[in-house]
Amino acid sequence: MKWLSYALCLPMLALVIGCSSSPYVDGYYFSPRPLVADIPATQPSQPPPVAAYATVVGIRNEDDKLHVPESVEVRLRIDNNGPDSVLFDPRSMELNTGDLFRFPPPQVASSPVALMPGESGFVTAFFPFTPGHDYDNIDLGSLQLRWAVQIGQQRFEQIGNFQQVEQRVIYYRDDPYARPYYGPGPYGGVVVVHRR
Repeated sequence: MKWLSYALCLPMLALVIGCSSSPYVDGYYFSPRPLVADIPATQPSQPPPVAAYATVVGIRNEDDKLHVPESVEVRLRIDNNGPDSVLFDPRSMELNTGDLFRFPPPQVASSPVALMPGESGFVTAFFPFTPGHDYDNIDLGSLQLRWAVQIGQQRFEQIGNFQQVEQRVIYYRDDPYARPYYGPGPYGGVVVVHRR
């Protein structure tokens, strides 16, 4: 009787797994996560006037309902830590591969953002693949993200470099004192320790 319940549960499990597909292409992970880029302060005792945090989220599958193309998804946060206003235009963002393939301008929902002292701005950008170029036929081993901010009347360009990394999951089964641990693995991925 037990085998019959297993036989009935397997098709249901396959149906649930099939319906909960990820919006991202599996196997594409990038480090650092996040990348931190500061604009140096003019005085050693002052904090950086602008700090940026960038993450390559992954390769996004096309989603017609959300109007998202097949693309590289990037998130960026800009923190204004200085006394002047900061202007950030998400359309200034550029993405290139290590082979110098340049993605088209990003699809972003934000217009230029003015940040007053102490404010932060967030943007999600989708860099679409061009016809004939997708994640299968271009080298995504390294990516370079560029963007610009304006502090007062002065423009600053920032650059961040990302590397594709292998995500590893390691299970330790014999240690009775093991606790779950989430963190970077030997290749910049994630190590998960399960107690069984």
